[in-house]
Amino acid sequence: MNNLVVEILWWVAASPLLFVRWLVRMVAWIRFWKVAYAPEIRCGNCGVPISLVGIWKCSCHFTYRGHLLRRCPVCGSTPRMVRCFACGVTERLPEVACD
Repeated sequence: MNNLVVEILWWVAASPLLFVRWLVRMVAWIRFWKVAYAPEIRCGNCGVPISLVGIWKCSCHFTYRGHLLRRCPVCGSTPRMVRCFACGVTERLPEVACD
């Protein structure tokens, strides 16, 4: 019976931390999917729209057509940034939250 009380106390102590961890993961997941379903994002430097749909080349040199945040079918990676063609500044993309 004593072990049950200790387990309940550990669960009550850990619950707020687990909830905060879950909340942070949900925010990252929502940020990723918001960009993953958008056809374009705005450049943070000049404000020009950057298209996320087109023909892309992966770091493994595989070329594919579609959305930039699609996983490469050869190596399984997703890009980390995209370059603005107007000013040349790179914009960081959100990372995949759920692997």
